[in-house]
Amino acid sequence: ARKRLEILRTQPERKEKLWEIASALQSGLMEAGFDIGGTNSCVTPVFLQGGLGEATNLTFDLRENHSIFCSIVIYPVVPKDTIMLRLIPTAAHTLEDVKYTIETFIKIKNKLDNGEYKSEELAHVEVDN
Repeated sequence: ARKRLEILRTQPERKEKLWEIASALQSGLMEAGFDIGGTNSCVTPVFLQGGLGEATNLTFDLRENHSIFCSIVIYPVVPKDTIMLRLIPTAAHTLEDVKYTIETFIKIKNKLDNGEYKSEELAHVEVDN
């Protein structure tokens, strides 16, 4: 934690870059029709409609097929049939990364709306031992 505080103090351009990326991500998602709720931090929530199976299948698709990592928050933290995805942009991301993320979210939202993630089974990865 001390090292991070030192970096913030001695390299203010990183904080500026982080907010540039976070603002671009948040405004781009809103312009694309996504509900990001009310956020005043770089952590960006994205609210979608779906259950646990859809949430795990969707995040599996994002991670495995699109190289986008996000955490999921589901009931009982959010209302039933609500999926909250949490994106955490960093100063290392680029505006191209933001564009790719927004384009990908549009695709996964269409797949979600078309029922492509609907399943009673949860997505999982098999690990070779």
